[in-house]
Amino acid sequence: MNILKNLGFGANNKPTASMENCAIAQGPEDDVPPSGQQFAQFGAGCFWGVELAFQRVSGITKTEVGYSQGFMHNPSYEDVCSGTTNHSEVVRVQYDPNECSYDTLLHVFWARHDPTTLNRQVR
Repeated sequence: MNILKNLGFGANNKPTASMENCAIAQGPEDDVPPSGQQFAQFGAGCFWGVELAFQRVSGITKTEVGYSQGFMHNPSYEDVCSGTTNHSEVVRVQYDPNECSYDTLLHVFWARHDPTTLNRQVR
């Protein structure tokens, strides 16, 4: 097994011929937040640290982690970590804008996420 590929170097992120014509629906979520709440979604190299930072912010009522984009329907964590599915790890935040501004969410995100690090991991 190539250790560099596991670290995200040299991974083939281009769709294969069978993936290019894939008919997997990957549209937006059709749920809506409760009255008075809003959703925001943030992509990071790893969602665990970013999610934990958001959970500590007053006004955030719910967090969810998952994957966005990519070529595989319903990928596992191992699939995404392989670097071959082209998915991004994301955190969706449900928040009360009267208690927590979107600017606050951006501040929390950028305080934890450094896109210049290996695999765009969190600090």
